Amino acid sequence: MTNQRYDLVGDIHGHADALHRLLHKLEYTEVDGVFRNPQRKMIFVGDFIDRGPQQREVLRIARSMCEAGAASAVMGNHEFNAIGWAAQNEDGRFLRKHSEKNASQHAKFPYRLGTFSLRKAMLSSSSSS
Repeated sequence: MTNQRYDLVGDIHGHADALHRLLHKLEYTEVDGVFRNPQRKMIFVGDFIDRGPQQREVLRIARSMCEAGAASAVMGNHEFNAIGWAAQNEDGRFLRKHSEKNASQHAKFPYRLGTFSLRKAMLSSSSSS
């Protein structure tokens, strides 16, 4: 039996400053871009994105920790919805409806990452309706 201990964190929602403070309070130290704790492993339980201004940094922290074996992560409903918003099925339709409500929810995330054009998505969905 292992004596591995864990810290569970969720609902970060793009607030990297708060995540930094929490990691320091939990005695994780950053070495070469990776936060580690010698006695514990982090488990991120989703909702990395939406709302906050530092979504890219939150994803960088979580990804670097996971790749280094200092953390594990599961996707939350906000990540699931963002994938559905950006992904298309074989017919070219988006997996998540491009309604006004959903456009408002996803507007900040894609622009901040610079990997997805909301304008292009809205034009595509309006021409296919």
